[in-house]
Amino acid sequence: MAAKKRLQELFEKYDADGDGVLSEEEMLVVFQQINPKLAQMAPQIFEANDTNKDGEIQVHEFISWLCGSAAAVTPQTTPKGLDVLITNTSDRVSKCFYFHLRNCENVELTNGERPTFVVKAGEQVSQSLLSWTSPGVQGKYSFRWTSRAKFTGVEDDPNAFKDPDFPHDSSSVGESQTSFKVGQQPEFWMRARMLGDPSEALLFDQINPQDIRQGNLSDCWLMSALSCLAEQPSRIRKLFSSKHLTDDGKYEISLFDPVDKAWQTVVIDEFIPCVKQNEEPKAAFSYPVGEELWVQLLEKAVAKFCGCYGMLAGGSAAWAFMVLTGVTNVICYWKKSGTWYRRTACCRAGKRGPNSIGWKGFASDTHEASAVFELLSKDAAAQYCVTCSIHGGGAAEEDAHGVGLFNNHEYSLLQVREEQLDDGTPMRFMVLRNPWGCLEFRGDWSDRSELWEQNPRLKERLKVTDNKNDGRFYISFDDWAKYFTFVVICPHDGGVQKRQEKRSKWTTLGRGLQVSTALGETPTPSIEADAASGSAWAAAKGGSLASLAGFAAREGEVAEEEADWIIG
Repeated sequence: MAAKKRLQELFEKYDADGDGVLSEEEMLVVFQQINPKLAQMAPQIFEANDTNKDGEIQVHEFISWLCGSAAAVTPQTTPKGLDVLITNTSDRVSKCFYFHLRNCENVELTNGERPTFVVKAGEQVSQSLLSWTSPGVQGKYSFRWTSRAKFTGVEDDPNAFKDPDFPHDSSSVGESQTSFKVGQQPEFWMRARMLGDPSEALLFDQINPQDIRQGNLSDCWLMSALSCLAEQPSRIRKLFSSKHLTDDGKYEISLFDPVDKAWQTVVIDEFIPCVKQNEEPKAAFSYPVGEELWVQLLEKAVAKFCGCYGMLAGGSAAWAFMVLTGVTNVICYWKKSGTWYRRTACCRAGKRGPNSIGWKGFASDTHEASAVFELLSKDAAAQYCVTCSIHGGGAAEEDAHGVGLFNNHEYSLLQVREEQLDDGTPMRFMVLRNPWGCLEFRGDWSDRSELWEQNPRLKERLKVTDNKNDGRFYISFDDWAKYFTFVVICPHDGGVQKRQEKRSKWTTLGRGLQVSTALGETPTPSIEADAASGSAWAAAKGGSLASLAGFAAREGEVAEEEADWIIG
């Protein structure tokens, strides 16, 4: 464990932008530090160790390279397609290997949409992932993989920290305060690392939206907010005082109290509510895809912050953003009778919890759908956190459900794009993610839509993958505006602008690689975390927040307060 921790710390040292992976430029710095001669072979070494061909070096690839050990997953191309040689390097436990296929063209999936393989301890197996659509003509692909050890039954440390203020019983599970349910009642509590192989467990590995899986607790509002934050891993890491699993299982997590307007340190242990499934313990609520535990621990910290897990059943993404970022000037766009109204979030006095948010605004602060698209484009380019949801019943709800969308459910808004179809017709897209990690939109421009085949150049440009049920999907802006009625925006970029400025100062390295800012052209406004006085609105110079300065200047208009939507 100690040796692995040191290697992870070395990886973090060279991860200059904190995105959880090493780019070719960052790896070039590693090569120069180890041996300048390696820099001359940088492209070849990088390609050889980028085993999944995603253009990045992940932490397990980095460790395998430094240790000279064989990669656990090795791609093998054949005349018919792509196989993977999977090696379980553990001599003690079986492991599940999960694959996430991306950027695939001219291929067919041979083992389903989300292939998973179980490999026994010490065994090596070959499995097929893809077959070429045209025999003998290799298609394009990239993939990510992660693994998780099966339950080992290893006896836990009896001296592991147990939080006396959040006991392992029904009082900490609690009951829902809304119409949403807690789900299956936990049967027992267990340290999160013990659900797999404790020697393989990590606090962080590859922080990305695909790490997050919502469990039986109706807290999609929180999971969706975490998905947005995971786009910039530093936003997650800075909430934890420790960057690695602690020996005693005691963690300090920083959460912001929007009522007191102050950061608080929440101390938790590593025990989480569990149930039995096929005679093996499983997490009752959120759960990881791989061995990392940050999602479960953050969920527990928020539960303790609110009083119990039941308080998380139904809530507001606006409140989640405030608690996780310290940014209180959160706004929304709310569609009523075809008109979009802009509102600003406010916390009701004396209340703490995900249902304590109200919305204030001016009755005249309305926007047409096309204006909302332009505003959201700027917010997305500034790397702000954005979620959206659908509210309403009757025919509207039935129409949305008929195309795979869910009412009163929070989706992460990942991208806003203006594109052209192959015939030159302008097209506007929204890219969303369901925090369940599956169950996607099924209408026009969804993964399986025939419209992609009718626009092959657009499909290639956007690297759209067929039949990839990972929760991420495209939807046209017109359809998005038809179904979705509520958008929450948190003007927090996780330090993207600062990292861009740092990157822009880098000089030409190695084989002429010049690093420059490439994460969006809209500058991030300077916004104070405490927006109670309204001065933060005037400080905003970019994104959709710029026009909020007008709030303070208006006279003779009546502000209105409205209740927040509660999302489960």
